[in-house]
Amino acid sequence: MSPNRRRNPLILGTLLLTASALIARIAGFFYRIFLSHKISTEAMGLYQLVYPMYSICFSLCCGSIQTALSRFIAAEYGKKREKNSRRYLICGLGLALSLSLGAAFCMYHFSPFLAESVLLDSRCAGLLKLLSFSVPFSAVHACICGYYYGRSKAQIPAASQIAEQFVRIVTIVIVIQWAEASGKAVTAACAVLGHLAGEAGALSSSLLSFMLHTRRQKRARIASAARQTPAACPLPYSTVVRNLIFMAFPLMANRLILSILQSAESIMIPGRLQQFGMSAQDALSLYGVLTGMALPFIMFPTAITNSLSVMLLPHIAKAQSLKSYESISYSSRMSIRYGLYIGILFAGIFLKFGSAIGPAVFGNETAGSFLTILAWLCPFLYVSGTLNSIINGLGYTKTTFFHMVLSLSVRLFFVFFLIPEMGIHAYLYGLLSSELVLTLCHLSFLHRKIRLSFSPVYELLRPVFGALLGAGVSLAWESLPFCGAFPALLGLAVSGSLFCAVFLLFLFVTQKEEDIPV
Repeated sequence: MSPNRRRNPLILGTLLLTASALIARIAGFFYRIFLSHKISTEAMGLYQLVYPMYSICFSLCCGSIQTALSRFIAAEYGKKREKNSRRYLICGLGLALSLSLGAAFCMYHFSPFLAESVLLDSRCAGLLKLLSFSVPFSAVHACICGYYYGRSKAQIPAASQIAEQFVRIVTIVIVIQWAEASGKAVTAACAVLGHLAGEAGALSSSLLSFMLHTRRQKRARIASAARQTPAACPLPYSTVVRNLIFMAFPLMANRLILSILQSAESIMIPGRLQQFGMSAQDALSLYGVLTGMALPFIMFPTAITNSLSVMLLPHIAKAQSLKSYESISYSSRMSIRYGLYIGILFAGIFLKFGSAIGPAVFGNETAGSFLTILAWLCPFLYVSGTLNSIINGLGYTKTTFFHMVLSLSVRLFFVFFLIPEMGIHAYLYGLLSSELVLTLCHLSFLHRKIRLSFSPVYELLRPVFGALLGAGVSLAWESLPFCGAFPALLGLAVSGSLFCAVFLLFLFVTQKEEDIPV
C-alpha cells in the first residue's frame, strides 16, 4: 500500500478537527444548558445581540487573512518553500494584529454609540467594552491556525479549539458561582467574560504549541542542512505583503459586507417582532431561544462539515497549484457526497426528535418547535459550507461573495417584510429559502467548472431511505412497554443512537467501493 493511500492529509486533518470540534461542541452543549438555567432568556438574547459586532471585527481582522494565509502557505508548502511559508505567517500576523488593535479600540471607545444607535439597547455598551478585548486574541490565533491549515497539520488548531472551550466553561462556572455566592445578579456579562477567557485560552494554547513546534523544526533543519540542495531565493517581504493584501482585502471587503448584512438581520429581528405585536422583553426572549438554544443544535453537525471545509480549501489550492485536476474533482465529489449524507441524517434526527429535545434539554417547548422546522435546513446548510470552500480554494472568491449576498438578501426580505406579518416563523422560512438558493447557486457554478457527477438514487434516495429506516426502528423501540420507564434524556439518547446506528449501517452495507475515501 502506498504512503499516499495510508495517509491522506485531507482525511486525517478532517478527522482530527472533527474529533476536537465534537469534543468542544459536546462540552459547549453542557455549557449552554448550564447557562440557560442560570441566566434568563432575555439575557441570552442580549448576549446574542452584541455578538454580531464581534463577527464584524473578526471579518475585518481575522477571517480573510486566515483564508489568504492558508491558501498561500498550502501552495508554498506544496513546492517545498519553507522560508516563504514563514514569511507569509510573519506578514499575516503583522497585518491582522494592526487591524485588530484598531478595531478593538473603536469598539471600546464607541460602545455607547454602538449600543444606543446601532443595537438599540443601551445595556449592550458594557458588553461591547468587554467583547472588544477578545479581538486581538482572535486575530493572532486565526493566523496561527491558518498557517497550520495550509500545511495540512490540524493538530495545533484542534488542540486550541478544545482549550478555548475548556477555559470558557471553567471561567463561566467560576464567575457564576462567585456571583451567586456574593448575591449578585447573573447577567449577560458573565457569558461575555466566558467568551473573552475562551479566546485568551485558545491564543495561549496555539502560541505555546507553535513555539514548541518551531523549536523542533529548527533542530530538524540544522540536522539536515548538510544533505539539502540550495533553496530557491525566498520571496521579498514586500511581495509577500502585496500578495496577502491583494487576496485578503477583497475577501475582507466581501466578508465585511456579509457580516454587516448578517448583523443588520440579527439587530432587526427583535424590532420586527415588536411590530408583530410582541413586547420588547418577549421579543428579546424569543430571539434568545432561537439563537441561544435551537440554532446551536442545528449547527452542531457543522463540527464535521466545517472541519472538512477548513481542510478542503488549502487541499484544493495545493492541488490547483500542482495542476492535479483529478484530485480536485475527486475531493469535491466525495466532500459533497458526505456533506449530503450528514445533512440527511440530522434532518431525520431533528424531524423525529426535535419536539422532544427542547423540553428535555432546555425545558423550553418553543425551542423544540423551532428544531422541527429548521430540520429541513440541514442538508442545504452542511453542503453549502463545503461547496463554499471548494469554490474559494479554486480562487473564485468573488463568486462565493455574490452568492452569499443573494442568499442574505432573501433572508433580509423575510425579516423586514414578513416577520411583522407572520412572526418568528417568517424568519425560519427565510433561513430555509436562503440556504436553498445558496446551495443551488454554488452547485450550478461548480458543475460548470469541474463537471460534478451526481447519482440521485445513490446519493439522495439511498440516505433518505436509511433515515426512514432509522426512524422506523426508533419508533419500534419507543413502543416497547419498558421504554416509558427511562428518564426523558436517557430515552432520547438511546432512541437517537438507534436511529444513527441503523442509518450508518444501511449506508455501509449499500456503499460502493468508490465511496470509501483513501
